[in-house]
Amino acid sequence: MSTPETPPASETQGDPAAREEQALRELTDRLSRSFAGTYTGDQVAATVSAAHHRFDDRPIRDFVPILVEREARERLRATD
Repeated sequence: MSTPETPPASETQGDPAAREEQALRELTDRLSRSFAGTYTGDQVAATVSAAHHRFDDRPIRDFVPILVEREARERLRATD
C-alpha cells in the first residue's frame, strides 16, 4: 500500500482538514500493522475509507478520527 507523502507537522497544525487526513493516514498505518497477517494494506485502507465516509456530513470533526478507528477496528475484527 502506498500512502501520500506526509506533510510536515507545521503545515497541518492550523488546518483541521489536514490534521484529520494526517490522523487517518496514521490510523491506516497502525491498523495495517495490527492486521498484517489477515488483511492487505489496501483492504485496511478501504475499511478505513468506508468508515470515514459515514461521517462526511457531520459538521463537528474533532472526534472523527477516533470514531473511524473504533468502527474500522470493529469491522476488521468481525471479519477476522
